[in-house]
Amino acid sequence: MGILKKIKKHFERKEKLKHLQTQDLVNIHLYDASKKTILFASRDFPAHDKESGANRLKELILIYKELGYNCILFAPHIFENNTYVQFYQQHNVIVFVENNTYKNIYNFLSSFKTIDYVWFNGPLALNLFYKKMKSALPSARFIYDMVDIHFLRFKRAIEIEPTRISLKKNYKHFFHLETVVAPKLDYIIAISDKEKEIMSQYADKKKIITISNIHYPKIDISERKNFSESKGITFIGSIHEPNIDAVKFLYEKIMPIVWKTNPELEVSIIGNVAEKLDIQQFPKFKFLGFVESIEDHFMNSKIMVAPLRFGAGVKGKIGQAFEYFFPVVTTDIGAEGMKLTDKKNVLIANDEQSFAEAIITLNNNEALWNTLSQNSIDSLRAFSPEEVKEKLKTL
Repeated sequence: MGILKKIKKHFERKEKLKHLQTQDLVNIHLYDASKKTILFASRDFPAHDKESGANRLKELILIYKELGYNCILFAPHIFENNTYVQFYQQHNVIVFVENNTYKNIYNFLSSFKTIDYVWFNGPLALNLFYKKMKSALPSARFIYDMVDIHFLRFKRAIEIEPTRISLKKNYKHFFHLETVVAPKLDYIIAISDKEKEIMSQYADKKKIITISNIHYPKIDISERKNFSESKGITFIGSIHEPNIDAVKFLYEKIMPIVWKTNPELEVSIIGNVAEKLDIQQFPKFKFLGFVESIEDHFMNSKIMVAPLRFGAGVKGKIGQAFEYFFPVVTTDIGAEGMKLTDKKNVLIANDEQSFAEAIITLNNNEALWNTLSQNSIDSLRAFSPEEVKEKLKTL
């Protein structure tokens, strides 16, 4: 963040604090000293309906609540009128918001009898808060949730764009955080067994626990449109660089081949990718932006595509599609870490020709479409909340 932005944020915070009506933190009265306490620290406040990692964090927090913990959630510069703060308030989570009682999060934490665990949500939180929290909470146990291996994502991006200096800088920064700093913590949470194996080169394998995304059916299969009633292609993504590349790859390379055979096929893009794209360059795509409720769209569309050429971790968009029995075409990168089988759970294709052929086949083959849709239950099995709950009990 530039110096001018920092100054602006400082004065905005002071101005908001002047008008703050209450000095109480969200749900502070729910703290029970007889229970174990876990603090979740995040660089950004988790917007669970906009971003896969934030949705995963939400599910983890709610599981810890079920396990009987005091759960505290912290991200800087958040006020109590934020709609996501209100969501966590309704779920009895203590939230540190800007207030007139405590100067900062460290003063606030010192008022608790014990903080047993601190869970860092991703490398940005680790980078910002670990040193100070280690000093402020010397008896706590520290957990680093990678979300995905960031240095691996940038390494793969460099293979596609080897001349981009920013990619090399990011690779170096995250490699240090994830292979030098992270191994000092008590636990490392990997998103898949594959990423656990990669991290085992840099950290004690006994410290690394695989906890993937959390998914479960959101509807009964009978509720969604069948093959003949479903129409069109959907892509969902954020301004995350692999998503931007995927939209370009889809428009420039894949869909021209598809449209030669199926010119009527419409492509809808959900999410804020347009913030990083000139959508006038993609006139045949429908950019829907943020969609508050994706349920109807997922139940009516015929094919989810995720033509990801680089990235890391487990892709929430694909798990989300399975929640609605929504057939998927993706790449090896998209399917990574999800224990999926080609033509059983998804269709996997890595170049534009085979990806286009997979779309055409799935759009016209009812038996194959039904197989993928019906196997969504099997595809979700590894991501059940029950399995995650059992793993969290071992920490």
